[in-house]
Amino acid sequence: MTGTVEEELGRLWVRPMVPPVGPLAVFHVEVGRWEEVECFARRVRGLVAAGVEISRHGDFELDQLPEDVLPAWARGGDFSEVHRDARLRYSLHRGEEEWTAQDILFSFEPKQRRWKWWDVTLLGGNLLQVWVDSLGEPVFACDELRWILYLSGAHAVVGPSLLSPDLWGHERSAGIDVGSASSG
Repeated sequence: MTGTVEEELGRLWVRPMVPPVGPLAVFHVEVGRWEEVECFARRVRGLVAAGVEISRHGDFELDQLPEDVLPAWARGGDFSEVHRDARLRYSLHRGEEEWTAQDILFSFEPKQRRWKWWDVTLLGGNLLQVWVDSLGEPVFACDELRWILYLSGAHAVVGPSLLSPDLWGHERSAGIDVGSASSG
């Protein structure tokens, strides 16, 4: 997969300077309105960053991992409006399975996770693309990422599908400080 944990963390808040070597797995995401794309992208980046961070230092032999690494909005539990909306959309897409904060954190166990973060880009209007490195695999375990996308505000998620890194290079990253984004 693409680089070390430190490199993956670097890609979470700054647009990658070097294009990926091979194809990337892409999720096409629709949010409610175009005004929501930046907030959605920051939320996704924050949740993935928490997971990647716990993968560095977490003791996955324990029964519980510390939830304080998650953004405060994601720790609201089953009673928050964010969780209710995500649960409904995810269940319509994938079935009745529900995810807890612990499920999200444990899904980042380094020996289990089958993808690494690459970027989230604006496709246009209220549509985005979430790019991850799956080592060129078109089918891989990624339900935790789908849950993260719905929890972050996705109304619909399609994918993954493999796309050329050239396509990524022509899109604008979302959810990062504009000053830190390169023109790709």
